[in-house]
Amino acid sequence: MKRGLLLSEFFKIVNDQKTDEERFNLLKSEPSPIVKAVLELNFHPNIKWLLPEGSPPFKREVEQPIGYQQTTLEKEYRRLYIFFDAKQGVPGMKRESLFIDMLEGLHYTEADLLLAAKDRKLGELYPNIHEQLVRIVFPDLLPAKVEPVKKKRGRPKKENV
Repeated sequence: MKRGLLLSEFFKIVNDQKTDEERFNLLKSEPSPIVKAVLELNFHPNIKWLLPEGSPPFKREVEQPIGYQQTTLEKEYRRLYIFFDAKQGVPGMKRESLFIDMLEGLHYTEADLLLAAKDRKLGELYPNIHEQLVRIVFPDLLPAKVEPVKKKRGRPKKENV
């Protein structure tokens, strides 16, 4: 991401590209670890957020221009593990309070992005950034997709002996 560009701005630029190839090239060329981290938090089936679904009550400053927020997701991403790693021993209420503090420090567009990733609804904000694209751009980021085995109805056929 260019210096000073928020993750929400970068994702909007990626989302607004005309083709998946252009989106692929933008995502692939981005060295910032927060891009992969947020995509993993949204699409990885084994990551379980330790926060309730939905938006917590927090002050969402929609009038605040970009550049005047206290922090960015790029600066905060190292603390995100608190919200999905139970081994950290952070009590539930404290974890929720830390999450609200983080949301209030972010620009509202990044707060919306983080909330969408938490609830696995990034596709609602950025419909052109989808799981298939993420699997192609970052092949080692997500586990292999396992298709469920369909059971056959009826009795099993008897074999002639």
